[in-house]
Amino acid sequence: MTKSQIHRSADPVRTAITYRDRPLGESKGPQWRRLGRHTGGVRGDREFAQAVERLYAAFAHRPLPPDMTACEHCVDPAEVALFARTPLRELTPEQLGTYLMNPGTWGDGTELPHLVPRLLEAYATGEMEHWLWPDAVTRRVGEQWLAWPAGERDAVEHFARVWWRLTLAAFPSVTPAWDLLTAVAELGVDVGPYLAGFADGPGDGPARHLAEVIGSWSSGGSLPDGAEESMRRWLAGPTPVDVLWTAVGTSGSPEVVAELTDAAEHAHLLRGRQVSR
Repeated sequence: MTKSQIHRSADPVRTAITYRDRPLGESKGPQWRRLGRHTGGVRGDREFAQAVERLYAAFAHRPLPPDMTACEHCVDPAEVALFARTPLRELTPEQLGTYLMNPGTWGDGTELPHLVPRLLEAYATGEMEHWLWPDAVTRRVGEQWLAWPAGERDAVEHFARVWWRLTLAAFPSVTPAWDLLTAVAELGVDVGPYLAGFADGPGDGPARHLAEVIGSWSSGGSLPDGAEESMRRWLAGPTPVDVLWTAVGTSGSPEVVAELTDAAEHAHLLRGRQVSR
């Protein structure tokens, strides 16, 4: 397991530490994920249920390799054997998390397509809140992405779009918007439509998520190169500031107004910084 690669930004608006890669192991616990998020509205959503079933159908022809092994010094062989015997939909967060925390020492990557539906479902429903961020899955998927058939890629992208819609629809949500945006970016797909979603939803939920995203970005959060450039272009445009100030004018909560006002002012500074580059 490698430590995070850390560098300090020279941008006076965007200071603090940038983490290019999160650690993929060591220990689990509250420090890994932001806990206590809203957990309603995902499992009960019809479109989400359909997207889940589409995932399982798209990858149904991908069996678990019969010779899947793991380093015996890292994982108990009995645990690997139990994992292999467990029906896909019944794999627990503990099993999935242990698998993810042992990259390179459990399996050789050929097992990943079989596991993708259950992994994505578990993250979207909040079952993995005590484990790694969702980009622990999509970073691995991204390494194989271009070799997958279009039907599999389409199912994953559709699921991600539904997951994003549900994330922005409620605040707080099962998955913080920044965590999901990072996960989507690791697939190598265009994040532009996801950023555009901040301006599409009703209420102040999307704006509050946007405030968190701007906070994460300003604190040194990073995205893969293509997505990072898309983010910079988007921040240089009028939409982020407009979304936040519009929500300030319609929110009935003084606390939310203060939160969004701070974010709008910071978005304005970021816009000037991106434009001047």
